[in-house]
Amino acid sequence: MTPAADLSECVERLLRAFRTYDRAVDVVSAFEMVYTSSQSELPATVQHFERFPRISVPGHNPVRPDFTVVFKDGAGMAGEIARIARPDESVEDLCSQIGRYDELRQLPGQVGAVDVKHMDVLLLVPLDVGPAAVRRIIVERYLNPDHAYSPGAPPCIVQFGYDEGRYILQRLPDERNGMPRDGDRPDGLAQWFTRNGDFRAAPSRFADIKAARAFMNDPVDALYLATHLWAKTFATDVGATGAARPVRVAVRASDLAAELREQHGGVRSGDVERALELLTSAKLAERTADGWVVAWEELRSSGERDLPHIIATRACRPPMKGALARLEAAERGAAAAPEPPPSLF
Repeated sequence: MTPAADLSECVERLLRAFRTYDRAVDVVSAFEMVYTSSQSELPATVQHFERFPRISVPGHNPVRPDFTVVFKDGAGMAGEIARIARPDESVEDLCSQIGRYDELRQLPGQVGAVDVKHMDVLLLVPLDVGPAAVRRIIVERYLNPDHAYSPGAPPCIVQFGYDEGRYILQRLPDERNGMPRDGDRPDGLAQWFTRNGDFRAAPSRFADIKAARAFMNDPVDALYLATHLWAKTFATDVGATGAARPVRVAVRASDLAAELREQHGGVRSGDVERALELLTSAKLAERTADGWVVAWEELRSSGERDLPHIIATRACRPPMKGALARLEAAERGAAAAPEPPPSLF
């Protein structure tokens, strides 16, 4: 493989992971919009929507669905975004995971945990695996009396995709697929799917939600977080200083994670470490004895490339002289400059 092909493959791998995470954030934001601020009767049926659930289970590790909903009638819902790989182990692991969601009888409320009478599981998968998910999860496992996966109700499998500037979320039209239990609510997802088959949401409809909560409950993709740090966190910290570029920014991963959690939720120290390691590969940051130093500057490209592409390209093919080297050279020059002669006036 040629160096150009190696570079292209490396960049595309980073961008693919970025897009996967970014679209998952969009899907969670779309459901938050549907259940909390949409022009429908659904928000009036909701007691609490939780974007970053962490639910304790006696004798087991806590579970972390991608979102949960507590309805005013006492029902609960857990949403999980999943990609299903070809090996059966991937499906077994997913069934074990969502099977634990079905057993939950408490979910996060506005203040502490609240009891729920039953759980619906909404399994959200990309368009290319939707029909296979119904076959492999519901037909081969849920409907198989010899298989251990036996929740009280089948999951509702919804496939999602992005087309013509909007997200399409469609319940797989298979009679064996699960359906949310709306009960006596005046409006609900099952009623909507029965009438329409899908719902569609342009990013503009949930842009304010995504801006306020830029992350989701899964570990944050390194390029996604590096882009957020560069474009927002570091830019805000140094943008108003008027200092010459690049600007030295000293950070600690734990402090940065705490700041991001407070502002947006859902970020762990390990996420920040991975993002800073990616920036280090791009010669934009460096680990120090007690943290990291970042050399922040506006990143531009000669082509029509956006910031994620610029950072990915620099990480895959680091420049000969990075921003840190230029920063250190400038600092050495400033330290070695002679004092100006005193003025008599």
